[in-house]
Amino acid sequence: MTVLQKTITAILGKMSGINKSKRDFLTHVLCLFLIIRGKANFLHLGRYSDQYVESSFRLQFENYFDFSDFNTQLIKSHGSGHYVVAFDPTFIRKSGNKTPQIGRYWSGCSGRAERGLEAGVLAAIDVDNHTAFHIDAALTPNTEERQAQGISLVSHYVDVILWNREYLKSISNYLAVDAFFAKKEFIEPILQKTHLHIVSRLRDDANLRYLYQGKKKNGRGRPKQYAGKIDLKNPDLSQFNCSHEDETIAIYDAIVCCVFLKRKIRLAYTVYKKEGEGAKNRVKLYFCTDLQLPAWMIVTYYPLRFQEEFLLRDAKQFTGLQHCQARSQNKIEFHWNTALTAVNVAKVEHYLNVPKEQRNSFSMADVKTRLHNQFLIDRIFDISPMNGELSKNHPKILELLSLGCIAA
Repeated sequence: MTVLQKTITAILGKMSGINKSKRDFLTHVLCLFLIIRGKANFLHLGRYSDQYVESSFRLQFENYFDFSDFNTQLIKSHGSGHYVVAFDPTFIRKSGNKTPQIGRYWSGCSGRAERGLEAGVLAAIDVDNHTAFHIDAALTPNTEERQAQGISLVSHYVDVILWNREYLKSISNYLAVDAFFAKKEFIEPILQKTHLHIVSRLRDDANLRYLYQGKKKNGRGRPKQYAGKIDLKNPDLSQFNCSHEDETIAIYDAIVCCVFLKRKIRLAYTVYKKEGEGAKNRVKLYFCTDLQLPAWMIVTYYPLRFQEEFLLRDAKQFTGLQHCQARSQNKIEFHWNTALTAVNVAKVEHYLNVPKEQRNSFSMADVKTRLHNQFLIDRIFDISPMNGELSKNHPKILELLSLGCIAA
């Protein structure tokens, strides 16, 4: 058994309800996603596997597996312990008229809505190791399906987080999301139904008010609550605390009222200083619904959510995130979660197991090349005659030459 297989089986051993047949299949398929070259579809998986045929993969992918539990166990076993949860929808290229939930979704790469699928992906950002781990991915319903169910797109995103709240509870108290999610219909149900606080960013024209800090008046009437609207282009910095300042950045924080969220938030008014004559400073408005979280932590957590983009990039380029050829939602979600979980396993074995001072940047391309070469070497020894005598026309050599070929 390889080190990769030992890691996977050790995590599966911590989960309840996983029999030997299921454990063997999951170990095998996760290794295959890291080994094979080309498309990671059912046909290609069957060509590379020496244990299962194409139809076996199709049948197994229809069955439910709790990837959230597996990934949570993996994260807690091998991560640093300091995490922030991140959520981000990603566009998946897919053609065909019979694919469930196919429609037009926003593609950040193209900068426009395109026809395909969308996966809502939850990840745990390891703050100390500066990397992202996959937790769960769910298929986003298209416009027609959402209208039939009477839900909005934001409501679906909330549901994805609520489905995983028990696992998220053991990982972090903070959820980092981009500025799209800085809206009441997303934040309010998350705060009410989970333990999570939101770390996000506001628009440059957000409607904010200073809190009144003066002397309370005597007599009847409601006490004064606000001290005017914040001019974000020219704020009154006397109302803020300077949390941090150096040659490149200045962070000012204050507890303010966010009008459209109808709640108090901790605002981290962050100025990124530009060098050079005539250069203009950039201002970003980060915030958190936890009024006790220090501003410098808010500014640390929010940019870290970009580590999830690297996770998605690696899965799309190297573990076949966009290669699923199925018309079943169960199969599609199983494939997505397998592709993203395979990246988790690769990081654990080929990045986190290396001492921190000896680590280079994580390269999924190098990991896959090494694993593919190891696979070929192992297969050569497995099929070689025991006496070590080989000939060019030996049937076993011909079998090796045809490994992975379309017309094998």
